[in-house]
Amino acid sequence: MFRRGARVRPLRPGGAEAALALALRDPAVNALGGARLRELSRSASVAHEFSVIGEDAAPSALLWHGVNLSPLGGDAAALAELGRHMVGRARRASSVVGERRAVEALWHELAPAWGDEVRQHRWSQPLLLAADAGELPALPGAGLLRPALPGEEGAVFPAAVAMFREEVGIDPLSGDGGRSYRARVTELIRQGRTYVVMQDGLVLFKADVGALFGPVAQIHGVWVRPEHRGRGLARAAMTDLVRQVRRDHASQVSLYVNDFNEPARRAYAAAGFRQIGELTTLLF
Repeated sequence: MFRRGARVRPLRPGGAEAALALALRDPAVNALGGARLRELSRSASVAHEFSVIGEDAAPSALLWHGVNLSPLGGDAAALAELGRHMVGRARRASSVVGERRAVEALWHELAPAWGDEVRQHRWSQPLLLAADAGELPALPGAGLLRPALPGEEGAVFPAAVAMFREEVGIDPLSGDGGRSYRARVTELIRQGRTYVVMQDGLVLFKADVGALFGPVAQIHGVWVRPEHRGRGLARAAMTDLVRQVRRDHASQVSLYVNDFNEPARRAYAAAGFRQIGELTTLLF
């Protein structure tokens, strides 16, 4: 139970398992932050990216404040307290992302200080979950998708850059010349978490398992080469993707999509995805 005046404090490694249990109450909503928490859970650096309210063994609220700012649990009062705590700190995050009502509670406190820095508000992002195995549709054109292989980075990287520019609205090659982004692309391929449809050395379709948390694999970076859009490729590839990700990584396959992206929403619906929640992303 949140108590007025409760202290926000860094998450200690000894409390990481209880914090993970809190985030796992909704693994699809918390996939991105939860995956980062799992990665850092045995490291002292977990305290630099996660804060909690409550006891180590039973936290009542949890916040990730790394590359993203993301509430992973807590009622409205606790989220407001976390927001007031973050107002007094320099912003590191490139986005605020999470379940819509949680982000709204957090943003109520942050908006006066950070509101002018937001370059895009994506308040409504339907969170989708793939249909059960027996309910997946059989679509023409399926069977072409496969995991990208080490050595194919040269083909995958331009597709990943095009996706990032289109989806996020900034160039991943700026800053360090793309070194960190190239390293991310290479690592996802090495882990078997990038899937492609290729023809004559060109990527026609690409998608990544961007986060793994508990039973959930969350899909990020879906992209179709522009001249191949509107032909049913995404629908067929997404159906294949669900089957292969379940085989390779996790039993539940989720993703989230901007509410205004009607072509993508139609493709996901045709591939058997249904809405289970609503996320929000505020981009800086």
